[in-house]
Amino acid sequence: MAALLRRLTGPGLDPRGPRPHPVAHVAFVVTVFLSALVRVLDSLFIGVVVPPGLPYPDAFYVGMMLCVVPLCLLWPFTGWSPEAPARRRAATAFFLVLAIPVFPIMGFGGNALVAISVAMAACAFGVRGGLFQAALVGAVNALFGLSHPALPNGYALVNGAIMMGYGLCAVAAVVLLVRSAERARRTRELLSELEHAHELLRRHAARDRERAIDDERARMAREMHDSTGHHLSAVHLCLANAERALEELPDQVPHELREELRTDVSQARGLTKEALADTRRWVRALKPLSLTERSGPEALRSLTESFGLLGVATSFTTTGVWPEGTDGEADLIAFRCVQEALTNVLRHSDADRAEVLVRALPEELDITVSDDGRGPGDRVPGFGLTALRERIGALEGTLEVGPGEEGGFRLRARIPTAAHERRTEAAR
Repeated sequence: MAALLRRLTGPGLDPRGPRPHPVAHVAFVVTVFLSALVRVLDSLFIGVVVPPGLPYPDAFYVGMMLCVVPLCLLWPFTGWSPEAPARRRAATAFFLVLAIPVFPIMGFGGNALVAISVAMAACAFGVRGGLFQAALVGAVNALFGLSHPALPNGYALVNGAIMMGYGLCAVAAVVLLVRSAERARRTRELLSELEHAHELLRRHAARDRERAIDDERARMAREMHDSTGHHLSAVHLCLANAERALEELPDQVPHELREELRTDVSQARGLTKEALADTRRWVRALKPLSLTERSGPEALRSLTESFGLLGVATSFTTTGVWPEGTDGEADLIAFRCVQEALTNVLRHSDADRAEVLVRALPEELDITVSDDGRGPGDRVPGFGLTALRERIGALEGTLEVGPGEEGGFRLRARIPTAAHERRTEAAR
């Protein structure tokens, strides 16, 4: 809808500009060409250049006709705006002066030249300039009529008044077009502001949803840590005590039964240890950004180091200067990228080492997480990566996942920052 409105009420409505409007340019060229063609054909038909019965000398008529040449030369350099350069405004003033003696001898093309000159004056010098040009056109037309002995004075005055009214209509048309263009421009500005407000509202809604998710993740992390983790730790301790108690069984217990009990308790203890490690991983993965009490590269470094305590050697490298004015959404998405990638390393890759590289550029964050594991294979990206790609795409960023150059798995995210958004808004 906004694109259709821009096409129907775009800047093409405004006749003002540093140079002639395309419509005015076509009208002027067609007018001059047809008027010259008609005058040539008429001269060939009657056999003389100057029409008979004119009250002024032939040289005067020829001089008025020759004024068309400087008009054509000045036309490309005329300005149709009060803000046009001084040289173009000077060319416009000379054009308006030379147009006065030309339009009476152009026949039917004179009306078009009157409309063009009056519109030019209204655009370049304001409404007063257009009114003055219209009055001057009417007065000159009346004087030419009064100088013709075959025309009644009343007819000459009425014809001059008609030409003045014709010029006033041209001024009114320019005023209407300018106001329509200003309304269209204001409408586009309002639409742009509305789209910007809608985008801000969408982002605020996304942040509120993220806060709600963070609260739920924090609650789940606390429950897993305080409940499941506590119970698993207690079970592991009990199994350790049971394993020690097996050594004190009386000799009457058969050796085979004793070994079987020892094996079962050892396996149960190992499974409990693995479950406890998994619980700690999930608690670490569920930990929201708001609980880290850090932001920017410090939060990413702390997150990477915390995953290094869970069985995978991690390294964190950052280059560049963290962009100032980075909004919270870019920070949060960067945190989620590293968190999701390291969680997948622990769950799926069987990797021994994971590397996190963050390049802070002026308008984006370039984040790469790679490992030396078994790679993605034929595995389809899960819900976490799909949701992450959608969130990065909403900021006009990109997310690439796949095998690394030296094997393993690699995730690369490019997240635009607030500086990119400000540049995009300025471009709009």
